[in-house]
Amino acid sequence: MRGPTRNLILLALGVALLGAAVYAQIEHERTLAPQPVTALDTDKVRRLEIVCMSVCRSRRFERTDAGWQMLEPYAQPARAEAVAHLLAVARAPARMRADVRGYDLHKLGLAPPLLTLRLDDTQIAVGDEDPIEHDRYMLVGEQLLRVPDRFSARLLEAPEGELATPPPAPKD
Repeated sequence: MRGPTRNLILLALGVALLGAAVYAQIEHERTLAPQPVTALDTDKVRRLEIVCMSVCRSRRFERTDAGWQMLEPYAQPARAEAVAHLLAVARAPARMRADVRGYDLHKLGLAPPLLTLRLDDTQIAVGDEDPIEHDRYMLVGEQLLRVPDRFSARLLEAPEGELATPPPAPKD
């Protein structure tokens, strides 16, 4: 084997090894990435409901062929962007995940929850904020989660801000 051919083979082998190492590193980092709150495909969600105890107004939405419709407290088309922000809660990264047994749900604001987000048949209970990390406690089934709180303002928003057009003004 001549020198240039041998060098080319060694170089190709080195590039292949380097590519395999990069792929292994990417897979390793992917396994370490935080898992989302749920595995729901939010593009397939048909019903969305926010049930508030006292901190906000409950709302109910449904996906139709024409887009998202708010059913309660107003029966009007909803802003797609507003509903997308609400759906994003289901895919938010969870920093901590634990079995609910052994935790006092009252202290975490989950018994009863501040509000409950229902996406089709999936229920996400939202509790208080962690005082140190400023994460939000959530309960999905028997799983207790701590999630970076980038969404509570959207969940607590007034329904009027989620409508495609403002509601009619009250008549005097």
